[in-house]
Amino acid sequence: MNNRWVALAIIFIAFFQFPFNWFSVVPAFGGIVNEMKISFTQVGLIAGMFIAGYGIAHIPAGWFAERYGMRAGMIFGVVVQTAGTAITAWAPTYEFILVGRLIGGIGAAVTMGSAVGLVAAWFRGKELATANGIIQGVGFTVAAASGLYGWGLVIEPLGWRQGLMVASGVGVATLLLLLACFPTPPKESADVLDGHHLDANSLRRIFGNRTLWVMGIALLGAYGSYFSAANLLGQYAQDRLKLDASAGDAIGAILFLGGILGGVIGGWLTDKVLGRLPTFLIACFAEGLMFFLIPHLNLFGLQIAAAVVGVGLIVAFVPWVSIPGDSDSGLALSDVPTAIGLMLTIVAIGGAVIPPLFSKIATEWGFDAAWQFQGALTVGFALLALLAWPKRAVSHGAATGVRTG
Repeated sequence: MNNRWVALAIIFIAFFQFPFNWFSVVPAFGGIVNEMKISFTQVGLIAGMFIAGYGIAHIPAGWFAERYGMRAGMIFGVVVQTAGTAITAWAPTYEFILVGRLIGGIGAAVTMGSAVGLVAAWFRGKELATANGIIQGVGFTVAAASGLYGWGLVIEPLGWRQGLMVASGVGVATLLLLLACFPTPPKESADVLDGHHLDANSLRRIFGNRTLWVMGIALLGAYGSYFSAANLLGQYAQDRLKLDASAGDAIGAILFLGGILGGVIGGWLTDKVLGRLPTFLIACFAEGLMFFLIPHLNLFGLQIAAAVVGVGLIVAFVPWVSIPGDSDSGLALSDVPTAIGLMLTIVAIGGAVIPPLFSKIATEWGFDAAWQFQGALTVGFALLALLAWPKRAVSHGAATGVRTG
């Protein structure tokens, strides 16, 4: 296979099962609650276990791909996540559901790292951000929406167990696709399939790369604040403007589905117009501004704010996730899965810490203060990206920083 856009289409389809099987469990919550008589807190733990597996496995997942190759990483990730979904569907007890979701999250982390590396192998120096925008923005959002909003149409007639077992079949189909037509990278990037690259030199390149640490922290505020808004903006609109539940849910959907547009815009701005750092900063500033404005907005204004937050986070994420794979990163292609694993581990701190802080501030000082707190965090952390401004001058003509154009 020598057409990189055909290769991207296969990666897109293979990547689909990752967010799909992350969110397809949500329509099953009602059936699980009725059958197992669990509390709302226990339902939250089902969701949290997938995120826990996903979070703790990012760096080990990168090591796996570096040691055994990205082909093995992608296939292994799909197998593990599919097994996790099947275990969840079969689970005789609540505890087995938690195990299934934890296993699914671990598989998702391996899939994610290998997907980012494979995209870099095909698109390094050639519209890398555009390719990542298609996969990480458009692909993730479409797949997640299919699970979150669409899979209820399957679960309702079949029941939650059969519905989730069918969902695991999406993973099986993905595996068959990869086995039949895995997108083998060009010869100059063939080392990503071979493995055997995990050594002291690769660890030094990754963990000694200042840009990875700086940019990981720089997205922390926008990332965590996005999840607060995704979970609570609709409820806030209902309480503040006395809206019905459907209007609040619509605001949440606007925010979530903005990722489709954000993936396209982020890739275009990064590759064709502004470059990585300006695109990242403008997107984070736009998201932060919306948080400052939310307390002063009517329904239409909140809908606009939801769209900007949803689009903005993904526009920022597209150049951000492209950093390890770009030719000026100072990293080898085989380093990419572990490097993105490091960045995702850092940014996960925001996803875990900021939503509870938001809730605490809203409870003690009101929602206005909580939204302003998020605005300050989003902009303040994003400004740290200026410390990753590109430096000329390194060996072999490679730059170590983030290019601007």
